Amino acid sequence: MNPTFGAGRRGDLRPTPQPWTIALAMAVAAAAGLSAAPASWPQFRGTRCDNVFAGQHAPKEFGPDKNVFWKAEISSGQSTPCIVGDRIYLTGFDGDKTLETLAIKRADGSVAWRRTITPEKLEPYFVKLGSPAASTCASEGRRVVSYFGSFGLICHDLAGTEQWRVALPLPQTKDGFGSGTSPIVHDGLVYLLRDEDGPGKGLYAFDLKSGKQVWRRDRDGFRVSFGTPLIWDGNLVALGDLRVKAYDPKTGADRWSVRGLAAYPCTSPTPGADGNLYIATWSNGSSNERNMPAWPEFLAMMDKDKDGKLSKADSEGTFMADFFVLFDKNKNGFIDPEEWEDSLSYMARGKNAVVSIKPGGKGDITDTHVRWSNDKGAPYVASPLVHDGRVYLIKDGGLLTIYEAATGKVLADKERIGVPGDYYASPVAVGDKILIAAQSGVVVTLKPGDKPEVLSKTDFGEPIAATPVVADDTLYIRSGRHLWAFREK
Repeated sequence: MNPTFGAGRRGDLRPTPQPWTIALAMAVAAAAGLSAAPASWPQFRGTRCDNVFAGQHAPKEFGPDKNVFWKAEISSGQSTPCIVGDRIYLTGFDGDKTLETLAIKRADGSVAWRRTITPEKLEPYFVKLGSPAASTCASEGRRVVSYFGSFGLICHDLAGTEQWRVALPLPQTKDGFGSGTSPIVHDGLVYLLRDEDGPGKGLYAFDLKSGKQVWRRDRDGFRVSFGTPLIWDGNLVALGDLRVKAYDPKTGADRWSVRGLAAYPCTSPTPGADGNLYIATWSNGSSNERNMPAWPEFLAMMDKDKDGKLSKADSEGTFMADFFVLFDKNKNGFIDPEEWEDSLSYMARGKNAVVSIKPGGKGDITDTHVRWSNDKGAPYVASPLVHDGRVYLIKDGGLLTIYEAATGKVLADKERIGVPGDYYASPVAVGDKILIAAQSGVVVTLKPGDKPEVLSKTDFGEPIAATPVVADDTLYIRSGRHLWAFREK
C-alpha cells in the first residue's frame, strides 16, 4: 500500500540509537512486512482504482461477534471509507437536510471531527437504494475533498479546517436516481464527472490547492453515468452511455473512445495488472437482452382495475412500486404509453457488454484496441474485479461470472453464490480471499479460482452499499448506520 503523505515522526528513543541499530531495525521491519506509516486507501477503489489490496490480509473470520476491533454508529450514507494516516473519512446524511464529512479515528472508531453543510435543496435521489451522501472522499494525503450532488465540492485539511468550496448547480440526473460518481485526485488536480441533463453537466478538473477550475468538457452526447473516472495509460478515462472516452488529464482534449456499451452505465472502468483496461456495463432493455415488455403486454400485466391506465395503485405490491415515479415523467399520476415506450427506446440503444481494451489507442479504437468482448454476466452497479489473471463480475441475484483475463474465455457463467438480491458494492481482493457484499447486508467470502468456492457468509443485519476496505490488515465495512473494524486478535 502507498504510505501516507506527511506522516508524523515517531517519539525520541533513549539512549540515542547508533546508525547500525537503525539499519538493523529497518531491515527487521522490512522482513516482517511492516510499514513506517499507516497504509492508505485515499479514494474510491484506491490509488490504482482496482479494489486489489496488495500485501494486506483480512481476518479469517469476521462478523458482528467475531474479531470486532470496534463498531461505530455513524450517519447514513453509501460512501466507501477513504483512509489517510490514522483517520477514516466518510460522507454522511442525517436523513433530513444536513450532509456531512466525517473524520473517524482508526484507533477506536470515535469521531475526530465532523463538518456539516445544509444545501438549499437536496438533489432528487432513489430513496430505497440511493443516498445524497453516496460519493467517496478523495485525498492526496494533506487535504480531503468531498462531493455532494446537492451542493458541489468542498475541501478540508486533515484537521477539518475548510480550504475551499465550489458550488455547482443541482444535478438533473436521468430519471432522478441521484449522483453516484466520486471525485478522484491525481497530480495536483481533482477530477469530477457529472453526466446529466442540467447546466452543471460535464467533466471537470479543479486545482487541488485552491479549488480553481482548470478545465471543463461539456460531454455533449452523454446524458447518464453513475461511475467514477480513473487515470489509465496516461489518460483520464470516463464511462458514459453507449461508450467510454479518454481525455488528456492536463487539458481535457479528446484522446480515444470505444463504442458498444449499455445505455445506463453504473459501473467504473477497472485497470488490470496486465496493463489492460476492463469494462462491464448492463442495463434493462438493452438491445442484446430485451427483457422489458412492450406497452400492450405491460398494460395487461399491470392494470389491476382494468381501466386501461397504469396508476400508482396498480403498481403497489409489484416490482414497479419503487420505480413508478421514475417512469411517470410528466407527473400526472399515470405511466402513459409514450413514457413507457420512450424509456424502452432509450435503453435499447445500448447493449450489455464486457470488454477488454489494450493501451496506446487514439481516436475511435473500437475495432483496433478491443482485445475481446462478451456479454455474459455483465453487472448493473458492481464494477469488475481483475485479479490474478481473472475477471470477476457479480450480478444482481448473486450471480458470479469469471473470465480468463488474457483471452476472454468464460470460466464460470452466472453461478449462484447463495445470496440473492441487489449488489451495489464491488468485489475486492485481499490476500487469499475475495469479498463480495450484498445490498441485503451479507458479505460473502470466496476462494479465488476458476470456479466460485464460497468460504463463508456473514450477515450484518443492515444494508451494505459501500465497498469494503482493508488497511494494515484491518477490514472496514460500512453498513446502514455503522462503521465496523475487524482485526485478528
